[in-house]
Amino acid sequence: MNSLATNGGLMSKGREVLAHVDNNSGLWLMFAGLAILFLPTLWSLLVVNGLWVDDEHAHGPIILCVSIWLVWSRWNEIPDVASYKPSPTLAWICFAIAAALYIPGRALDIIYFETGAFVWALAGIILMLGGVQLINKLKFPLFFMLFMVPLPNTLVAPITSAMKLAVSAVTVSILSWADFPVARNGVIIYLGQYQLLVADACAGMRTLFMLEALGILYLNLVHHKSLLRNIVLPILIIPISFAANVIRVIVLALITYYWGNAAGQGFLHGFAGMVLFVVGLFLMFGADFLLRLFSKKWADRKHHAS
Repeated sequence: MNSLATNGGLMSKGREVLAHVDNNSGLWLMFAGLAILFLPTLWSLLVVNGLWVDDEHAHGPIILCVSIWLVWSRWNEIPDVASYKPSPTLAWICFAIAAALYIPGRALDIIYFETGAFVWALAGIILMLGGVQLINKLKFPLFFMLFMVPLPNTLVAPITSAMKLAVSAVTVSILSWADFPVARNGVIIYLGQYQLLVADACAGMRTLFMLEALGILYLNLVHHKSLLRNIVLPILIIPISFAANVIRVIVLALITYYWGNAAGQGFLHGFAGMVLFVVGLFLMFGADFLLRLFSKKWADRKHHAS
């Protein structure tokens, strides 16, 4: 009797182990298939068109690595993924959307279609494995991954042009207020004997995307309970990015004015880009600090009023 019970227990345990192995095998097979499918896309982004190598989209691989790390870490925090019920219908809808983006994207070299298909395919795999419960646990990494998708030039170009004009106008106004010999014609700034063209890199789209992504990641990691901070800080990142780019253009203009064109376009140009990013981060954290004080005072006032 005890022997039968023991054998039955061993058989039951063996079936659980085999099921666990089968689940893990299916999991790794799906992720391996996804990786193989999108290796040509990564090759295009990094080598063929080099989109992720240029300054405007250099945040793409960083976003991808952080997103994969978030998926991995949050997946491991779930005690029993196997207990989640798969949602094959929703999964196949995501796979269909991924295919509808990937096939024409690959065939016609529409890189933002190709890259966006990766997010939908990953969402489909998650739904196939753990359904809506699992997708709810991993919704932030999937949303964060959208920041790596390159935006079409038809959308970016008008915004970039408007931001370049605004950055140029504000820069000239500040330098004029400081009594520098400065004038402007569109996006060309005349400072003393020098002419400075405000290029696309100085318009702020890269800074805006990177700061927006970092701000949202920061809010998610610190788990603010204040709704005010969670809504207002991402909105404030837009003027923060603009202010940081104005500071960058002013710094480059003054470097060129005092040390010549070679200094402005050489090493110090790249250094000004680092200064821009650091200034943007400090402004973002400063805005969050002020929002924290404001929300605390608001909460105290409501508490006393009640």
